[in-house]
Amino acid sequence: MAAFGTDLKISRSLTSRFAQFLFVDILVKILHLKGGAIFVTNVVEILSKLVACPSVNPMRSDAWAEPFGEARLVALLTSILTDLGADVQVAEIAPGRPNLVARFVGERDDCSLMFEAHSDTVQVADMAISPFEPVLRDGRLYGRGACDTKGPMAAMLAAIARTVGEGKPPLTLYFASTCDEEVGATGATGLMQSGFRPTMAVVAEPTDLNVCYAHKGVLHWSIDIAGKPAHSSMPDLGVSAIYPMAHIVQAIETQLQAVLKQRVHPVLGQATISVGLVHGGTQVNVVPSSCQALIDRRMLPSEDVEQATAELQHIVDEVMQGYPGAEARLEPVDYYPPLDTPQESGVARMAHDAVAAVLNSASFVTAPWCSNAGVFSAAGVPSILFGPGSIRQAHTRDEYIEVDALHQAVDVYSDIIRRSGDVSYVNGNDASA
Repeated sequence: MAAFGTDLKISRSLTSRFAQFLFVDILVKILHLKGGAIFVTNVVEILSKLVACPSVNPMRSDAWAEPFGEARLVALLTSILTDLGADVQVAEIAPGRPNLVARFVGERDDCSLMFEAHSDTVQVADMAISPFEPVLRDGRLYGRGACDTKGPMAAMLAAIARTVGEGKPPLTLYFASTCDEEVGATGATGLMQSGFRPTMAVVAEPTDLNVCYAHKGVLHWSIDIAGKPAHSSMPDLGVSAIYPMAHIVQAIETQLQAVLKQRVHPVLGQATISVGLVHGGTQVNVVPSSCQALIDRRMLPSEDVEQATAELQHIVDEVMQGYPGAEARLEPVDYYPPLDTPQESGVARMAHDAVAAVLNSASFVTAPWCSNAGVFSAAGVPSILFGPGSIRQAHTRDEYIEVDALHQAVDVYSDIIRRSGDVSYVNGNDASA
């Protein structure tokens, strides 16, 4: 409580047991309303509040009524961060889908550290637990987002509260929460397009308390083929959209996969491509006039979107030459850039040293998934991933996070903030990709 300048004591004149309980109850309510230490520095209670605030990604639909959209969670975060003394800015990326950036003035203003945690969660259908009723059981906190990524977010907030409770951070400290990480990273992309550029970034994701410095990128395309419908008893009068798609899929498997197997990153492995979804036609007795395929391409740091798209476009064009009555369109859907921050960069060393100091050992790891860190890195912000929890628990029917790991993460994030003012870490970010 002292961290917030609160110096309330139970008066000795309140001798009755009832009066003492009443006073304490009023005190707790005041501190909750003011964002005092009873609420803000308790990582389990923070996480419980976050889980209880639905922020399900609407999956490109226009729905943002509860439980969809991130606006409710951003409102909660605004209250917490404002009470901690931050200057909070909120900007909508789409209706009901805002980004938040909170700024804490530091001892230095010539450099900055951003903590970032995305605000959206995946869907809640078919969950085995009540998604928005946090339950603490057997040392675990259950609920949608508990692991990905409200648990790491709560640990960041608790670490920030601890830091500002002791004084100014060593440099300008930002906490950002971006929308739509689960379906396209439009929030992180929009944040970078706004011109915002912190000196370095630590992105919250469940990394098992390891420092993740690299992952592949992800590029999704749609291939749409338009043919001509006809009665299936007279197929020559129509042009099937499914036949050319079948040949495109076959060419991806036999030609493009063979090329990509030759591209291998020393730690991330080979580039890959996968046809994830194909659907076409309207009914069995109609020559199908449309067919769509969705393609998943895992990108190495040495590859770029233009090259990858040109390779697939070549296959599409080659196949479509044999189907003059049909037309094909290849379009990008999502893109998450790869992450490849050198281990010797300042932000990677800073995080590694903090983990080692708190946990007595530290490991650099890579990830098979993608994240906002790739977006920030591609925009020139050296970035790493760190957080409590395991990706094995993310998106599951009974999502949870270990409470012990939450507390350890608070200590690590606090130590990262403490180290961020060290000039050797700040200047060392020249080595980042």
